[in-house]
Amino acid sequence: MQRFLRMITFPELREGLGVTLKWFVRPKVTEVYPDRRPVLPYRTKHRLHVEIETCISCGQCEKACPEGCIKVIKPPKEVFKEDKRPQEFFLSLDHCLYCGQCQDSCPTGSIHHSDEWELAAYSFKEYLFDKETLPYDLEKKRYRENFWGNVEDKTGG
Repeated sequence: MQRFLRMITFPELREGLGVTLKWFVRPKVTEVYPDRRPVLPYRTKHRLHVEIETCISCGQCEKACPEGCIKVIKPPKEVFKEDKRPQEFFLSLDHCLYCGQCQDSCPTGSIHHSDEWELAAYSFKEYLFDKETLPYDLEKKRYRENFWGNVEDKTGG
């Protein structure tokens, strides 16, 4: 008889609907991401930005990086006396831990984290930067905006 009453009254179904209704009337906590950007905590580390103009090619950032994401190539000695900027600077953000050790070790403050945290890309090649394509302009909302429009046509056509 108890089994028959249980089949007719569906206590598990009522319990499940009760939980559903309880959560249905509570205030929503979902963030509307594209419309309202979340407020991230202070000192959250985001995309690295490098100012080549103030870099002195010391290589401290390269030594401090635990993943080896940074490669600094110094200019020749005769050029280095007048201009200490690196001949080549390579940055790979696909393995970056965003630990901030490169930023802490830089004596001139050329490397710093920005507030740009949307780092999604279609290809890992979009995370590889050289001296010309480094993300350094903090005034632009997107540092690669209209990127292909700025590429020179080397085919001559």
